[in-house]
Amino acid sequence: MRILSVSTATSNLSVALNDNENIIVEKNEVDQRNHSEHLDPMIQEILVNNQLELKDIDRFAVAIGPGSYTGLRIGITTVKMFSSILNKEVVGVSTLKALAKSVSDKATLIIAGLDARNDNYFAGGYIINENGKLENVIADGHYHIDVLLDAIKEYLGKSDFQKVIFVGNGFNKQDKRITDSGFDYSYGTDEQNIVHAGLIGQLALDEKTIDPDKLLPRYLRRTQAEVDWHKKTGKPFGPDSDYVEEV
Repeated sequence: MRILSVSTATSNLSVALNDNENIIVEKNEVDQRNHSEHLDPMIQEILVNNQLELKDIDRFAVAIGPGSYTGLRIGITTVKMFSSILNKEVVGVSTLKALAKSVSDKATLIIAGLDARNDNYFAGGYIINENGKLENVIADGHYHIDVLLDAIKEYLGKSDFQKVIFVGNGFNKQDKRITDSGFDYSYGTDEQNIVHAGLIGQLALDEKTIDPDKLLPRYLRRTQAEVDWHKKTGKPFGPDSDYVEEV
């Protein structure tokens, strides 16, 4: 199965072509924020260099969040369009799960996260289970660092895991808090700390396909505009994104 995968969730743009588990090619632009200009040319370059056209792709995959509100919509809109026009399969993959996929240590609790500022993080906890698959054991959500550390300690207390690795960004700012928590931990490498489209492609093999019209961003937090609108009108939030209340 040929899978074309995209991540526009963060400042790093990533596009990859997979043949089942095999990553044929992955292209990354690190610390760029003009995804709307560079995404289509990157996709075209990958297709041309592999003598393929979009119609030759069997499944499209995209990071659906958390991440940049604008960035997520760029990637999701692109794959929705491809899927709809070409009548091809499409799946969405958690940005945090994609980050966790970069770790291969089966004896480690993987904490994947993105800095949400003011000591808050979009984060989730993952392990590699006995079947070799990533399992979400601390729900993806929007956490204050103290709440996240409490959740980590609670999980470690009832499991056989003794080590923790933090992948993503912003965790090094919390080094004292993490050290004071008392568990054995480390930080991911530069390569592990960015979202790789090739890993999204691998995860996409096990994800359920979805109607492209139902493929939506998973922000994990309402935008300020939505919060202000809700306060002003009193109307309920619409069903256009999944979220977790801020803590």
